[in-house]
Amino acid sequence: MRKRDLLERERPRLEIVPMIDIMMFLLVFFVMIVLRMIPDSGVTLSLPGASTAQDLKPTQVVIVISKDGIIHVKDQVYTTDQLQTYLTGVAGQKKTDVIVAGDKGIKLETLMDVMNTVRKSGITDIGIATKDQ
Repeated sequence: MRKRDLLERERPRLEIVPMIDIMMFLLVFFVMIVLRMIPDSGVTLSLPGASTAQDLKPTQVVIVISKDGIIHVKDQVYTTDQLQTYLTGVAGQKKTDVIVAGDKGIKLETLMDVMNTVRKSGITDIGIATKDQ
């Protein structure tokens, strides 16, 4: 009879703490995996520094100028003429902000060509990407 009382008193319990540990581990694992899946622009840049750099709201168009002077928009390579055609089409749809992200080793002439092309397409809100020092 005593043996029976012992068996009836001990009910199986569900251990919550180890389950919480496993769920937290899985959450961190999936967050890390998802963050690696977010695509970068595909062009490696070394941005120049600026002490007055500010974080900007997300923009519609980011123009990347690589170290060798090649112009990229959304992983597409453009000449200045093609860029003007593309930007004219985009600017006609709605107000457009443009950020020019140029490698610190590019020629000033290349940067000015791109900025003039942006202005010719009718876009006046132009920013230059920098990294905070």
